[in-house]
Order: sequence, then C-alpha cells, then structure tokens
Amino acid sequence: MADTEDPRRRFADLVKLNGLTSKFIDRETERRVLEEGVTRFNLTLDEARGMMRSVAEDNDYVFETETGRRIRQVLDKHAGKKGKVSKKQFEQTAEILRDFSNGAIGEAEARRHVKRIMIENGWKPRRAGLLPTQRWYKSVEV
Repeated sequence: MADTEDPRRRFADLVKLNGLTSKFIDRETERRVLEEGVTRFNLTLDEARGMMRSVAEDNDYVFETETGRRIRQVLDKHAGKKGKVSKKQFEQTAEILRDFSNGAIGEAEARRHVKRIMIENGWKPRRAGLLPTQRWYKSVEV
C-alpha cells in the first residue's frame, strides 16, 4: 500500500508546486502536470486528473479550462441569436472571469481571455459609442 500511496503523494506535491507561482493554472501547465502524472508517477489519466482537481480544490487553484467553460456559457447568453456582445457585457464578463479566478489574473489578461473565447466561438462585438465603432474591441490585444 505504501508503494501506491507514495507516487500519489509525490504527484499531489507536484501539483502544489505548480500552484505556488499563481493560483490560476493555464491549459499548458495543466496538460504538462497531467502528462507527468501519467508518465513519471504511473497514474492513469483519470487518477491524475482526479488528484489534480482534489489538490486544486483544497488549495483554491483555478483551472483555465474550467473558467473558460464558464465564461463561454456567460458569453453565449450575452451573444444571443445575433451573436453580438456589447461593450458593457464584455466588461462584465471580464470581471466575472476575474472573480472566477479569485483575482489570480489581471484586468488586461481577463479581457484578452474573453476576446480569445469570442474569436474561437465566432461571436462579434456590438458597435458602441456616440459614433458607433468597434474600437473598444479592437484595442484589446489577443
């Protein structure tokens, strides 16, 4: 039993180490840690994913994949049938993303992330301002 528990404990420690720099774990880091769990610690993918989620829950780590899924749902609701998101809805969604990440990502990164999700799903910005333009959207770098 000690033989099976030791690799699991070491893998849990690896997950904790990756969360020390930032509580927001991006897709690439998540994939790399899972890959190490499977190759170095001889865990199945489901075991590694389960342990990673468990450690994340205990330490308040947030995964980009999870927040991305939630933000997609919010943007889908905002976009509606026309597939357009207003500036106000965009800003609200970026703020929701920051809340989901427990403040682990900044405002600019949240805006980039929301724009990336909009591009991936084909949603367009709604024109805004006195002379309606999409400048507010174009100014967000991806």
